[in-house]
Amino acid sequence: MLGKIASSVSQTIYQLGTWYSGYRLIISVSLLLIYLLTAEQLSHNYLHPFLYFYTLIAYVTFNIGQLLFLRLVPSQINKQLILIFIIDVICLSIITFSAGGPNLQLSLLYVIIIFSSAILLDARLSLIITLFAVIMVIYQRFIGNFFDYNNLNHLSNSLLLAFLFFVVFAIGRIAVQRFNILEALTFHQSIEIHQLQNINRYILEQIEDGYMVLDESNHIVLTNPAANALLGIHVPVSAEKTPLMKWQPDLFELIKFSDLEDGEEFTFESQQSLYTVNVRVKHLIVPEQALVLLVLKDAQKLTQQVQQLKLAALGQLSASIAHEIRNPLAAIVQANELFKASDAHQQEMLSRMISKQAKRIDSIVQDTLAMARNKPTEPQTIDLTTFFESLCNEDLVDVKHMIQLNIPEDVKVLFDDKQLRQVLINLIRNALRHNASDAPYIEVDVHSNEGRTRIDVIDFGAGVAKRDLSQLFKPFFSTEIKGTGLGLYLSHTFCEANHAKLTYVERQQGACFRIECSIIN
Repeated sequence: MLGKIASSVSQTIYQLGTWYSGYRLIISVSLLLIYLLTAEQLSHNYLHPFLYFYTLIAYVTFNIGQLLFLRLVPSQINKQLILIFIIDVICLSIITFSAGGPNLQLSLLYVIIIFSSAILLDARLSLIITLFAVIMVIYQRFIGNFFDYNNLNHLSNSLLLAFLFFVVFAIGRIAVQRFNILEALTFHQSIEIHQLQNINRYILEQIEDGYMVLDESNHIVLTNPAANALLGIHVPVSAEKTPLMKWQPDLFELIKFSDLEDGEEFTFESQQSLYTVNVRVKHLIVPEQALVLLVLKDAQKLTQQVQQLKLAALGQLSASIAHEIRNPLAAIVQANELFKASDAHQQEMLSRMISKQAKRIDSIVQDTLAMARNKPTEPQTIDLTTFFESLCNEDLVDVKHMIQLNIPEDVKVLFDDKQLRQVLINLIRNALRHNASDAPYIEVDVHSNEGRTRIDVIDFGAGVAKRDLSQLFKPFFSTEIKGTGLGLYLSHTFCEANHAKLTYVERQQGACFRIECSIIN
């Protein structure tokens, strides 16, 4: 890459040097023609006309030879340019002296020489050329007027011209520095673009899906190996666009008269390919171009992926149902164990509990299936005081002595009753499992503020490790060997379905899971 940049710079200097040589030839020939046409009428205006004429003849001859040599031998361009500028200053100084001294017209030629040297040579060499030009200008007046005190004031004109040379030299160097900055910026940008192109090409080569970009004439602008494999083609990497008709005529015949809409999908089969290809159309917004992106996928693989997703969803649904019916099953088992040793009144109460929990199991199955089918929830107004009394006496009767409730009176929320019950059973039993061994209870605190109700379920155990915080509400994540990892996931899902939010709040000791939902006044 660096070699290419250096070669490009050398080529640019060579071209500029060639143009400058052509300019010198034109100027010298023009001065000679002007002299030949006006010599008889204006001969008195020249101090040394014969010196002026023969200098121009020599200057034109040198310029022709130098231009031919530069075109035939482009090497050693810097040395040739140094010689060119030195000859320019010498010849122009003789011409100026023979014409009677510096004037505005000839001085402009000095300015062009100095500016060109500042552009084409480095700073040291261009400064030498500038100083040489200053000396050649000043000596003419200085020598001619040194002993003529009446004409010493003409020396100030030469000094002013010398100052102008330095100004032009400075301007030229500033222009060169700006050019170098732009060149360096262009160089770094070209490297970044080259790197991005390599990254993009590598990514396209690694992607399993096929990507093909077509222009408005159905020419292939870009394609990746996956697209080539799916279409049974092998488009060579080239900077030129390749006609689709040449490589995949079947696809060309299918889309050549079609007005492909953005997002359109269709299935494609070809004799060139062993695959049935699913094609999705995407219009690309590119300045001054109408490009179409075809996203190609193996239709058979897509079908397999859909089947796998269905099986995974079925497995997740089955696991969630199994997880949710554990709580009512545990209540049924416990009630059954107490049934034989109980009196008639207690047996009747336990029988009602067994019947209710059996119905609850059926309700859990139905609700989980409804969640899987995206069935809408049925929010209703719930009085939390009555709700928690029912929850503790019916669903948490075995652990209600380990729950401390802090509930203000007359707090109502909008929530699906069955789903809120499931959420709180999960959170409370989870808190009891992780509570400290010396802690006599867990807390359930209810707070109302600014139109929102917070229900906090707090334990005093070790809390949730920081490394596990990001995984808390993901399915099948559990810190227990026997856990299924669906309790918090389903609780989070139920809360979202009721426009509520379930979050984890860090505490100095223990854990706090907070439900935030709307207040009903």
